[in-house]
Amino acid sequence: MTIEQMKAEHRAKVKEACALYRKITDDTTEAEARKIEAQFNAMMLDVDELRDQIEEAEARAANDLPDPRRPMMEGQARGVDGPEPQIEVKAAGLRPDQRMGDHIRREHPDDAETYGELEIGRLMRAMVTGAKTDLERRALAEGSDSAGGFTVPTVTASQLIDLMRARSVAVRAGATTIPLESDQTVIAKLASDPVPAWRSENAGITVSDPTFSAVTLAPKSLAILVKVSRELIEDSVNLAVELPRILAAAMAEEWDRVALLGSGSAPEPEGIANVSGINTAAFSGALTDYAPLVTARTSLLSANHTPSAIIAHPRDEGTLAGLTASDNQPLMAPRQISEIPMLTTTAIPTDGGTGSDESTVFMGDFSRLILGVRSDIRVEIVRELFAGDHQLAFIAHMRGDIAVSHAEAFHTTTAVQG
Repeated sequence: MTIEQMKAEHRAKVKEACALYRKITDDTTEAEARKIEAQFNAMMLDVDELRDQIEEAEARAANDLPDPRRPMMEGQARGVDGPEPQIEVKAAGLRPDQRMGDHIRREHPDDAETYGELEIGRLMRAMVTGAKTDLERRALAEGSDSAGGFTVPTVTASQLIDLMRARSVAVRAGATTIPLESDQTVIAKLASDPVPAWRSENAGITVSDPTFSAVTLAPKSLAILVKVSRELIEDSVNLAVELPRILAAAMAEEWDRVALLGSGSAPEPEGIANVSGINTAAFSGALTDYAPLVTARTSLLSANHTPSAIIAHPRDEGTLAGLTASDNQPLMAPRQISEIPMLTTTAIPTDGGTGSDESTVFMGDFSRLILGVRSDIRVEIVRELFAGDHQLAFIAHMRGDIAVSHAEAFHTTTAVQG
């Protein structure tokens, strides 16, 4: 297959996998959910393998190298030292279609071999009801601490991270996830584009402005508390599936909020809207056409960035979808705008501004948004606080940070009214 054919097949497989995962609903039994998740995992392995083939093919094309899997034509030479070496291309971080779980299995093979079959939902249930398998007993024994909490095995914790990433609008828009292995991780940030200059023979080279600066990802704490009745824990047949999904959905919405609008004041990370140097325009009105989006796109293209997505509140997306032309027919978006995926999230507030009804629309190349995530997750059981209602609570605690690798890759349209 050609590179374009492989990319088309890759997109089709990702779409098929997402459609399969959406079959898991509140009415899905635990057995059915596990079967669907197993099929989903198998499909994503095919997606990852195809993505690797695409990267390998693109690397060969860029370096004018032959395909090592194709037989040589008669008269074709490999070179005096044997076959051309294959080039391995590694991305700095995880794309939206790549999973943290696969990264952890590669980086921590011993942990994967020991706890690869342990499901996070079953482990959380075992924290309350007691372990039912040797694997659960071992995980609880090794992960427990004197404060009554549990450090979830890394490969098991990655399941919750991948669930969160799957629900995150920022990730679906193209954000890159970087697994953080320490408390201080430095990434390169593009501060200014290099400026080339023509020179005469024997003349000096004009010095360009510095092009890169350093951004430090310092993990910050994100925690969530969920109350559950003791009866539900003991009797529910699908709590092991539903509890991680509930936790992941809530954490994903907060993750999206700070990725877009985080203040940067401790302990909150700094989101796109507050990053110095982004493109922005105050609209101060209700959306009556697509002109503000055209302006945002032009601003990004003028800064040599191609937008990968638009993120808006459902209210604003609904306003655009409901626009009509003079003949009362739907007002179609210009092709340049309709080709940009539009995603929605309620993490964007609609009660800001002087009239308390203003929101923000984001457009940008979201591959320039960096989501740093520590792979270790700690879970605590609170038994006393809600004991009067015969309830207990799970507290899930993870750490991460957010950065933008190039501010000019983003544009915000502010003061959008309902």
